[in-house]
Amino acid sequence: MEVRCPVCSETDQVVAVPGAVAAGTTYKIGRVRLPGAREVADLPMAATLGASKHVMSRTQLAVWLSFPSRHYTPWARNQGYVLLLVAALVHLVVSLVIAMGQDPKWGEVLLAPFCLTGLFWGFGLLNVLGSYGARKRDHVEAPAREQALAVWEKLAYCARDNVAFEPGVGVSFHPSETREYIFGFRGNGRQER
Repeated sequence: MEVRCPVCSETDQVVAVPGAVAAGTTYKIGRVRLPGAREVADLPMAATLGASKHVMSRTQLAVWLSFPSRHYTPWARNQGYVLLLVAALVHLVVSLVIAMGQDPKWGEVLLAPFCLTGLFWGFGLLNVLGSYGARKRDHVEAPAREQALAVWEKLAYCARDNVAFEPGVGVSFHPSETREYIFGFRGNGRQER
């Protein structure tokens, strides 16, 4: 089925938006651990690829038309726990060194190591709490993201007029307005029908 641009009524310059994003994105990847099954199929980002040697570049058009990534990436949660583990280990070692000294007071043994480990404890707790909030936002936004992804996969782009549109709807918009369209205008229109 040929898709016609609503502005110029031609078909020769019309491509699917996911194809336009893929064409405008280049990857140079070394060793890669691809992510497992995802609830919403996002385009791969550096954080989710876990690549040791990874260079990704995108054209401005690909950035505008791409489906937005989630707030939360699984590796971010682990950073906080790693910092907390490092803080606990350093705290334990320093406490043992102080306890082996002459006539230690238990207040010193327990509280003095915070001079060395306080930043690790603080940043670790901030990372864990921040990733919890991002996970919670992603969980709340999951139904809207599912609907937005379904709309995004149907979008088309006309290079001649530099517009994106949803075939059959008759509304065209600038590529920079893609996110507003898939999350805002089109989602509200579906609920009213």
